[in-house]
Amino acid sequence: MNTKHDVEGPGVAVTEHAQNCSSAPKWAALVDDGVIPLPQQFVKVAVIKAQAEIPPDFVLARDYESPDDVVLADDETVDLAKGNVFYRLAKCDAKPCGHCDVPPKLALFVDDRPEVTINPHQTGKTIRELFGLKDDVNLVRDFESPDDEPVALEDAAPFGKGPVFYTRRKHTQIIIIVNGREKTVSGRTISYEQVVHLAFGSIDANTVYTVAYKKGPASNPQGSMVAGDVVKLECGMIFNVTPTSRS
Repeated sequence: MNTKHDVEGPGVAVTEHAQNCSSAPKWAALVDDGVIPLPQQFVKVAVIKAQAEIPPDFVLARDYESPDDVVLADDETVDLAKGNVFYRLAKCDAKPCGHCDVPPKLALFVDDRPEVTINPHQTGKTIRELFGLKDDVNLVRDFESPDDEPVALEDAAPFGKGPVFYTRRKHTQIIIIVNGREKTVSGRTISYEQVVHLAFGSIDANTVYTVAYKKGPASNPQGSMVAGDVVKLECGMIFNVTPTSRS
């Protein structure tokens, strides 16, 4: 098998989140079929071995869709976006191998349950299908912060932006701030009209309402709304609604 499948380039997730001044996604590896949480996308092989409690007389191998798996040196730094499925191998059985031109195995995690694929180009729908989840399940990408990212069915969810997800009930109660006051709402989206009602209790036909928001989800952290608009919600999201008389 000679076709090479590229995953997200090195540092894609780290670079994007650094530019956005937000936290990076959580990362994990599957080692000997066990889930091992890891601190970041780029990590030393020695760290993976220590967290997986692999003895010194074993080496770590990255698992590919091939018999030619790559044996890794303890002082090597690996990019988990280029394959996060590993297994131990006795040093006496290890054969040097520096490169493999077939797809690496990729482990996705939902609610701490792993599933393995070789396709880095996922969507909200394909991840739900892989894990046998219903389409109406709320899927969320897990970040190293409270600003986790909801993943809708049609959303792109590339592996290189983080493999760790969790689910939550459809009608989760979320606290948002509207004109300086806390409001508790249900669901994962809110409309322009709902925001205005939360701010003033009703909509006056003789008034124009300007709605601005910030601290939204990573995919849409700030912006403005007009009549008919709907935005995804994030806990702690802030809305400011300003009325202006038409007369």
